[in-house]
Amino acid sequence: MPQLRIAHLADVHLGYRAYNRVTRQGLNWREADVFNVFREAMAKVVQIQPDLVIIAGDLFHVVRPSNLCIEQTFREFLKFRSECGAPVVIIGGNHDSPRSAETGCIVDLLRNIPGVYVVHHEYRGIEIPEIDTTIFCLCHRAVPALSSLKLEPNPKTKYNVLTVHGTLEGIARNFYDVGNPIRRSQILQDSWDYIAVGHYHIFEKLSDNAYYSGSLEYTSFNIWQETEKPKGFIEFDVANRSLVEFHRLPTREVIDLRLVNGDGLSAEEINQLIALRVEGIRGGHQDKIVRLVVENVPRSVTPDLDYRTLRRIRAEALHFDLQLRPPKKDVRTREPGEAGTARPLEDEWREFAGSFEIPAGVDKAELTSKGLQYLADVTGSGSGLT
Repeated sequence: MPQLRIAHLADVHLGYRAYNRVTRQGLNWREADVFNVFREAMAKVVQIQPDLVIIAGDLFHVVRPSNLCIEQTFREFLKFRSECGAPVVIIGGNHDSPRSAETGCIVDLLRNIPGVYVVHHEYRGIEIPEIDTTIFCLCHRAVPALSSLKLEPNPKTKYNVLTVHGTLEGIARNFYDVGNPIRRSQILQDSWDYIAVGHYHIFEKLSDNAYYSGSLEYTSFNIWQETEKPKGFIEFDVANRSLVEFHRLPTREVIDLRLVNGDGLSAEEINQLIALRVEGIRGGHQDKIVRLVVENVPRSVTPDLDYRTLRRIRAEALHFDLQLRPPKKDVRTREPGEAGTARPLEDEWREFAGSFEIPAGVDKAELTSKGLQYLADVTGSGSGLT
């Protein structure tokens, strides 16, 4: 085989839901967004006609997605296989793989489609003779045993590809990541023709033959750190070890507005600055996901903010996250024994909720959002939006 072109996708998160907004058909808007961008990605893969497709973990957002989500996904793969002859290899991520190997994994359903290969718990190689390639799959559940595994290419095939779902050292850790990251020396080896990595939601080059493709949509627990990063998938030329193209995909627009410092300002002045920030959004705020942080807002000021306008903005945006943070105490002026926090409670909650293992079927993004709302109600520092 003269060449091998790979389409590398990861962190699709089908079934992801957030913000309690629904379409006319009753589907959560963000769930619809995620599936639409997946459909766009697969259509683009059909256009480029690669020799191999890899989905490096987290095809689904939860272990038990809805029946509708499962049906739509199955149909999409059937359609794809009718239009593209490339085999598809899917590995299990932390979101879509049950903790116990004895528990059935929904991704296994896709094995019923010819040309689709699934590995969701172990480390295993899949040899595909028609492309003279072996794909070695290091699933998220197998990462803790990495030090005891022997990772080496198959000398019987021309090409050897490693696909991994996990966080490498030196990469910003996602909120849900626990334990030690993967040492780069454990997987970044020249002996692999390509290394397709998933779990980190931002496109990033690790070496000439290794990449994170990033997620297809904004589905992480801190989407604000990704607002300047493109979303899409990788097309890689294995024979020449070169990135052909990072194919960008259309996503819901996510905007993190410039911070407002409310120190010494009146309610009217803060209202004006909020309005200026929102009105400055190119193309308007309607149907977008927007965050605005206002720091140093005294509790005495919050009752006089323009909540009528804030409710209107929230109704027009898909999601408007207004964070009103009270003034921070100066550590140097505390009395002996006086308690204080190094970070706002909201940030502490985000990190805790992100790292906490919750039961299957519970939407972590929604849980985090409700926790922030409760904190705002208790502290009196919230936006007053309901």
